[in-house]
Amino acid sequence: MDKDLVKIWDKFRGGDEFSFSILFETFLDPLYRYGMKFVADESLVKDCIQDLFIKLHNNRASLSPTTNPKFYLLLSLKNMILDSIAKNRRLTYVSPEDLPFIATYQYLNDQEESENEEEIKEKFEQVMNMLNPRQKEAIYLRFQLGLSYEEISELLQINYQSARNLIHRSISKIRENMDFTLFIALFIKMFD
Repeated sequence: MDKDLVKIWDKFRGGDEFSFSILFETFLDPLYRYGMKFVADESLVKDCIQDLFIKLHNNRASLSPTTNPKFYLLLSLKNMILDSIAKNRRLTYVSPEDLPFIATYQYLNDQEESENEEEIKEKFEQVMNMLNPRQKEAIYLRFQLGLSYEEISELLQINYQSARNLIHRSISKIRENMDFTLFIALFIKMFD
């Protein structure tokens, strides 16, 4: 699918409107979920996503090729959210480290939650309280969005080895504080 998205990105850059709509439909949900992890302001996130796609559409001819459109869009959205927060704070610089990262547990089954689900939810909340916002974001980017360590390091503005260390320490911290079966169940559902 990634190679297909690169082709779609290139067609979009060449002016293909259908490719633009595919990019929008493909990434709207992941961008929304990612943006909502930083701010609990739904309208701000939706506005930033809309502005991002308008800017992309207007500047498509000057966009560079990319090997990962998802990464490009996530980075662009994060920067737009930072800019919007700074603008709302009367031009005070907002550091990426100052952004919170909001992780919520979501049970995706229509049936009532079982006792096991309730236990996993409690453990999820305990784990989230152990991790700082940077650790939460790194884990989310790696395991939920499937970004590479190189992409994570660029998105978090840290070097490659720091990104690997951050994720390793986060996972170790989680493992140390949970029994193995809950760790696996939690990790499967984490950050959805």
